[in-house]
Amino acid sequence: MIPPRIPMPRLLQLHQWVAHPLRFMEESVRRYGDSFVMQFPNSPPFLFTRDLEMIRQIFTGKPEDLHVGPVNRVLEGMVGKHSLLLLDGQEHIRERRMMTPPFHGERMLAYGLSMRESASRSIDRWPRDKAFTLHEVFQDITLDIILKTVFGLSEGEMLERFRELFVRMLNMGSRDAVLYLSALLPAERMLQMLAVGRDPIRLGPVKADVSWALPWTQLSRLMREVDSYLFAEMDRRRAEGVEKREDVLSMLMQARDEHGQPMSSQELRDEAITLLAAGHETTATTLSWAFHFVLQHPEVEEKLRAELQQVAGTGPLAPEQVNRLEYLDATLKETLRLVPVAPVVGRVLQRPMKVGEWELPAGMAVMACAYLTHRRPDLWPEPERFNPERFIGKRPSPHEYFPFGGGARRCLGMAFANYEMRIVFAEVLRRVKLRPATPYAFRVARRGVTLTPAGGVPVLVDSRN
Repeated sequence: MIPPRIPMPRLLQLHQWVAHPLRFMEESVRRYGDSFVMQFPNSPPFLFTRDLEMIRQIFTGKPEDLHVGPVNRVLEGMVGKHSLLLLDGQEHIRERRMMTPPFHGERMLAYGLSMRESASRSIDRWPRDKAFTLHEVFQDITLDIILKTVFGLSEGEMLERFRELFVRMLNMGSRDAVLYLSALLPAERMLQMLAVGRDPIRLGPVKADVSWALPWTQLSRLMREVDSYLFAEMDRRRAEGVEKREDVLSMLMQARDEHGQPMSSQELRDEAITLLAAGHETTATTLSWAFHFVLQHPEVEEKLRAELQQVAGTGPLAPEQVNRLEYLDATLKETLRLVPVAPVVGRVLQRPMKVGEWELPAGMAVMACAYLTHRRPDLWPEPERFNPERFIGKRPSPHEYFPFGGGARRCLGMAFANYEMRIVFAEVLRRVKLRPATPYAFRVARRGVTLTPAGGVPVLVDSRN
């Protein structure tokens, strides 16, 4: 017994999932109920669910029975096989333990001033006489924060070169063509294509280098340049004494497992790219959505400004004051309820199991659907309405609300991201007043595995204030 299968050709299902993910999920839950099965070419079936008991089982089941790596295999070409996103079993436990200390809540204060300075410098450059998009400027801010706090890079030519390479790599990896190929081709074949690099490709009787026109070969070249920089930077730090530094990458280089062994250079590379890709794009997207909603609700903005005035006065927000911004925290939580950056999180069954009322075969992927669960009207009255008060003095269960995933696989950088978003949001509120540049409807655009605001949320700095 398995839930209803979507009666649509697999290739068409893939297209709907890539091009119209939210509409596809909403239509499917209306037609087939709380659980339904999608399937793409060359893939196992994917069971999507918003059933709370099934979600609880997914998040609390034994790690040996429920693997994550196969679900995230599409990311391997960029983040590498040693990424926490792909590891299972003892490998995952070992690496997560080694990576946890730099992201402990107490370390947030050490990052706070750098986060605020990055936001402030960006705001200084915002145009005062023409429209700009929030998603773009928040991408710049969050990347700057990651490069300085996680990588410990200082201003200069090398920082700018690495920033340029990484942004180009991320943009290339987020193209729809790469997404379709990653889904259509076996993982091994996609990795082979990424390894093509500059190899000429034969066109009839002529051998010509047309690899520049192929997205996976462009991506491959950018990845090799980024990797070359990262490996050289790690070698330099080892030679100079990595123990002298306190950034996240240096702390990871010093970390040791229970056997006294460090991460290899390749493991460090894969985790560094994971932190860059996940921490940069997702935070910028959530901040953009948050301002999209707040600018449509003046009463929410007034409450946010009043709270900031009460906590920080007329000066900048101090790192130790961040946790006192209860209404701002609720605003960001409500944003993540309506638009979780990753709309689904999944596990692949390693043996036949009963999940909820269904007897499921080994190899099936079970996807806990945050987007659909966060809009269940029985859990969230008026689910389409933006209402931060839902989260004042309330803590929903981890099976009703899970924008950062759940269980032992919950996002390692959750505390870092929440802290960063509050600091950046508060600094924008303190420095400028924004207004929509044009009427902006709720529309999403896929960017890799995340869902971003289509059009980037165009705004103007309101010169009348």
